[in-house]
Amino acid sequence: MNAYDRAVNEIKNLRREAEDRGRLIFKAALDRDAKLAAAYRAYIEQMHLFARGQKNEFKKAEAALKKAIADAGLKREQLDPPHACKLCRDTGKVGGAYCSCVISRVINSDRHNLTLPSYDFDKCKSTAPSDKLKKRYEEAEAYINSYPDGKPFFVLSGTAGTGKTVLASAIASKLMARGASAVTVTAAGFVRRALDYHTQFSIPDYTDRFTPMLDCDVLVIDDLGTESVLKNVTNEYLYIVINERWQAGKYTVITTNLTASGLLGRYGESIFSRMCDKSKAISKKLDGDNARLGIKTKTDKTDKT
Repeated sequence: MNAYDRAVNEIKNLRREAEDRGRLIFKAALDRDAKLAAAYRAYIEQMHLFARGQKNEFKKAEAALKKAIADAGLKREQLDPPHACKLCRDTGKVGGAYCSCVISRVINSDRHNLTLPSYDFDKCKSTAPSDKLKKRYEEAEAYINSYPDGKPFFVLSGTAGTGKTVLASAIASKLMARGASAVTVTAAGFVRRALDYHTQFSIPDYTDRFTPMLDCDVLVIDDLGTESVLKNVTNEYLYIVINERWQAGKYTVITTNLTASGLLGRYGESIFSRMCDKSKAISKKLDGDNARLGIKTKTDKTDKT
């Protein structure tokens, strides 16, 4: 059983537990309240007559039971708990496909997903050490506020230490706080997941190693360009992820130390054209002081933000 089916079972079990609690509350109320018990018996009797098509006073009995429940101090949500997910009504599937609540549950339960530190976006924005970096945070905030209908790709380029990872992680944290499911991986971690998926297909839950990167609402790939290039793995699976998310309009944040020409040379036209498609992507450069080393970084005048 893969992680998605396990999540479906967990959601169904939680629903059954909630319904069982409601039944126990109602049974206890029936045992201690004679008026409620009498109203319930009358309701059941009329319901049986109604089901057999015989003369009945079902609506009257139903109204009397509702009044008796209210008089007993019981609330509807106690007896009939609302569904945790209104979309699938706690079944885990919509139209035969996994519901978004299942996908979120899988992603949030995967200890390998949040590999990047979590950062408070607003705090990072307010403490940005330069006007240029503050401007990037303002642009990122506009990207966040456009979710889920804006341009889905946000590509941050620049040399080491300029704040790309912190900004990308802060974006993911802010979107998660708004209810989005997020996966954040380093480029090296991406390749490890892709390699697991590519080579370990005999393991029952092998799809769990890769598919969350396709299913999540927000994907962060950090340090693209530093990963190993494995034959039949790196570029092939990167294309699958970039292309599917590009077609679906799913939010994807990428940080890289490569220039535009470097991305094109390393990954080819198919990946580059989607990652940097101006109709679907926002591309920004981070430059200035290296926050870790306290030195100025070189900028590439040929690539414009």
